Amino acid sequence: MKRDIKLIVTDLDGTFLDDEKNIPQINIDAVRACKEAGIHICPASARNWPSLEDIAQEAGMTEYCLICNGVAILDAATQEVQYRNRVAPQAVEPLARIAMKYGSRVQVMGTHRMIAMSSMVQHGPHMHGGKVVRMRGRRMLHQVDTFEEFIEAAKDDCNVLFVWLDHKDHLPMYTEMCEVGDFELSAADEDHVYVMARDATKGKACEILAGLYGIRPDQVMAFGDGKNDIPMLRWAGIGVAMENAMEQTKDAADYVTCTNNEGGVGKAIFRLIFGEER
Repeated sequence: MKRDIKLIVTDLDGTFLDDEKNIPQINIDAVRACKEAGIHICPASARNWPSLEDIAQEAGMTEYCLICNGVAILDAATQEVQYRNRVAPQAVEPLARIAMKYGSRVQVMGTHRMIAMSSMVQHGPHMHGGKVVRMRGRRMLHQVDTFEEFIEAAKDDCNVLFVWLDHKDHLPMYTEMCEVGDFELSAADEDHVYVMARDATKGKACEILAGLYGIRPDQVMAFGDGKNDIPMLRWAGIGVAMENAMEQTKDAADYVTCTNNEGGVGKAIFRLIFGEER
């Protein structure tokens, strides 16, 4: 091996998955090679467990999963939550009120379900950047009719507050939310943001995951393409960005691999860890 890597953590959408939400064969081959070499490999996604489960199974990632943008770590074999840093129940209502002031849609992501008011559920094909985006995984959406019902359902289950809004409103909304408390605001794309508890990031989750395995930061490799991946790329000993990544993400990385559609994760693993060109 070329590098003493014992743990690999990879984002899914735009990174491990191609644009059609399929897994390139070279990525599956890389997961298998890592497992045979005793290297742990785990997903780190903004997805919750239902929307991630079938991807993890197909990929052969059968150990821990970092879900909800690093808010929680779940054991894929037992579905037991090993770590969780949710939004405090008393903060959910004031945050939601502020989010609805600025956002066109607001939803809450729990470990096993999404929660939304019926008036804020998107119907028809999922659009992003004017294009239809293929969805993958179970959504498990719990719909309610009123704001009061929304808060009651969400207050104990708020891992992430999803807010769809214009980029120009990110800072004003965050500034107002800071009057409620100290929160993380992150984004994978320009049209929506994630609001989470303080220190609920993929970077912090990687640190905790490495601790569960007894692995040092310099023995960790992380892959990502979005702004929300930057904390884990900076924390890991080797941070790898995709060629299709945002410029800020590339700047935070130690290495840039080819695109998600070209199996960039698998190619980088074979090149940097096994010294093979695939």
